[in-house]
Amino acid sequence: MPTALIFRGGRLLPRQPRWPAQEFAESDYHHGSGSLRLRIVHIEWESSVVRDGTTWLVAEIDELDAAGHPAGRRHILIRAERLPAPLARKRPRLRV
Repeated sequence: MPTALIFRGGRLLPRQPRWPAQEFAESDYHHGSGSLRLRIVHIEWESSVVRDGTTWLVAEIDELDAAGHPAGRRHILIRAERLPAPLARKRPRLRV
């Protein structure tokens, strides 16, 4: 799972998920039925697909079961307006 590196006191801490778990309705993604609970791993912001006048983006996701545990990784099309904003890139602070 791609995450930002976290340093505290000169030590590298365990990586944290970049996006929180979210639930998408059936109308907000392609190739599935019912609502889908997932954690976004990667979104291809550069490549978009326009279908029926709506913009869709390819996303790599971890599908989550009812308990919130990963049930598998897959690629899906998600409606662009339902996605969270891209994460800000953090630059490491260098102390002298």
